[in-house]
Amino acid sequence: MIYIIVPTFARVDDTKKFIESISKSIEKRYLILIIDDHPDKITYNSINEKENLKIITSNKELWWVGSINLGIKLIFDYNLQDTDIVIFANNDVQIDKKNFELLYSEIMINNNQIIHPRTIDQDANEVSSGAKIKNYFPYITKHPKNFQEQKTEIDMGTARFLMMSVKTLKTIGYINQDLVQYLGDNDFTLKAKRIHGISTYILKDAICKLDDTATGVKNNNIKNIKELWNSFFSIKSPNNIKYRYIFFKSHFNSIFSLFITFSMTLNSILKFIIGKIK
Repeated sequence: MIYIIVPTFARVDDTKKFIESISKSIEKRYLILIIDDHPDKITYNSINEKENLKIITSNKELWWVGSINLGIKLIFDYNLQDTDIVIFANNDVQIDKKNFELLYSEIMINNNQIIHPRTIDQDANEVSSGAKIKNYFPYITKHPKNFQEQKTEIDMGTARFLMMSVKTLKTIGYINQDLVQYLGDNDFTLKAKRIHGISTYILKDAICKLDDTATGVKNNNIKNIKELWNSFFSIKSPNNIKYRYIFFKSHFNSIFSLFITFSMTLNSILKFIIGKIK
């Protein structure tokens, strides 16, 4: 059985495309759990449930981390087998049968790992599917793209289409609820490696297609100094200083976490300046 947890906040057309791509790609038994976090329950009111599609709503705003954790809680109530598969997915991606089968085959070879496809955006550009941490202070990462090996290990994965066994999910457990929106996928995969010795890989020959036309606040779409400053405090931005600190505080002591957060923030400023110069 394959369980797919998909947090949503509006963007119903994207969700419909995601559901359609799954229906064409997976021949095995599967269940999509859509967590509709919009206050008006737009997805719940727009898409009909089916035997393999359930739409869950909540009484309070969950954000991304809360939505994933609710999905985890719900599937833990099912009659799970350790060899069943769990996928954390975003509704702005699509995957075809060939690429899904590559991921599934890899998990079947070794179900004590986490895997993710490479990610290609709407302009046919490869974007990050995760990062290797080269150094914590100063904070330096490498985002593998177009690599040659069959799969490459990363420390922090994205959750556009993050696949694992139920056995692995049970071992790692829930995402740090204090992270709220961003860094939850990074926290899950870094915790898997540092605490449980479970590695995360990007698979070379598997890809998912991403529609990145509607995104949150990121360095590549920040227009001016004011927007950059606001991004350090916005819950909708991965630059948020508070949540960067909370993320690393769950892995390191307070002082070292402060230094890492400072270094990450400096990196964001430098990327903004370099982007404007270019």
